[in-house]
Amino acid sequence: MKIDPVFHPAFEVIERIEQAGGEAFVVGGSVRDFISGRPIGDIDIATSEPPQRIQEIFDKVIPVGIEHGTVIVRHQSVSYEVTTYRTEKGYEDYRHPDEVTFVRDIAIDLARRDFTMNAIAMDRCGNFIDPYEGRIAIQNKTIEAVGDPFHRFREDPLRMMRAIRFSSQLSFTLDASTKEALDAESALLAYISIERIAVEVQKMYAGKGFRNGLELLTETRLHHQLPIINQFDLSELAPSVPLQHWHELLAYFITLDEKLSLDHFVKRWKLSNSTKRQAGSLLKAVEAYEEHRDVTAWLVYRLPAELFDSFARLLQALGQVEEDLKSIIEQKRKQLPVQRRKEITFQAEDLIALYPDIRKGPWISKAMEQIEYEIIKENIENDYEKIKEWVLAWNPPVNN
Repeated sequence: MKIDPVFHPAFEVIERIEQAGGEAFVVGGSVRDFISGRPIGDIDIATSEPPQRIQEIFDKVIPVGIEHGTVIVRHQSVSYEVTTYRTEKGYEDYRHPDEVTFVRDIAIDLARRDFTMNAIAMDRCGNFIDPYEGRIAIQNKTIEAVGDPFHRFREDPLRMMRAIRFSSQLSFTLDASTKEALDAESALLAYISIERIAVEVQKMYAGKGFRNGLELLTETRLHHQLPIINQFDLSELAPSVPLQHWHELLAYFITLDEKLSLDHFVKRWKLSNSTKRQAGSLLKAVEAYEEHRDVTAWLVYRLPAELFDSFARLLQALGQVEEDLKSIIEQKRKQLPVQRRKEITFQAEDLIALYPDIRKGPWISKAMEQIEYEIIKENIENDYEKIKEWVLAWNPPVNN
């Protein structure tokens, strides 16, 4: 198998460790994706050497998780997570091992990993160490736990959501024993923080095989552990296209059930204020689209440019349109008479100057928005005198 050049800098890191008397391999998702022909993301390295020794070997080392054997090595402007071979015992909090022991055998380290497809190591010559036949699992497009799946999921119940997410991303199926354990242990997901679950849910909905993930969520009863989302029949209400971000998911579910509160949804899932604002913008855009059954100039003007992709995906997911609207939206954006309020030749201070005797208040922002609207609709030209003439014909509020 021809080695992807993306690994070459990582192999240089491994070679440096070997020259210093140690041993190291590329491990984890990058090996899995290389074998399956998928794009390769972050490259992780496992080593026989303790973190202190790695700090001696390399000049640029960041001790991000040194107590668990992990440091970041910077090489050729790329960060590599380098972790010492280890075994783990006890998971009282269902996440962190109670005891970590460093070892010097890569096979022992691979034994602690979640799924066989992730328990493969590759040396700098492209040779594999694959004690659990992970390559066969990849070839068969199967997700199977390393060792006893019940034990694996009890160690860290988030692994159940990872199994669902991998099913979506890779379009793999779960082997019978892994699926059985996932179903039996699904209630343990309640011990996992909602923030960690949210990451996996977002990745699952973004996968090309997201319908596989949604079916598994329902079949294994894991969906019962997903706040608010558990109110929906996920297998029946699957979006027609993958949704890439949480703001898209929020807008999707709230559009399906307008009784849902955006504030409550965000709070329950502990999502960011930025996600909340973006979801709010998408919901307004969907409402405007449904009112006119068209992507109007005013809709495009009000929708932040960074949400064009999300809005187009959302309408497709809701079955509102069949084609990707992004190019249409971008073209309409270019044709707008102005792109933002500050480009308007008549501003709030000009409005106030026309009516110095009227007390400042909400009427100002209301009037400015009306001016924006008329310009975007091309009912008024973006010219100071013409806008002023329109304003003078407008009835300002009475000063009370």
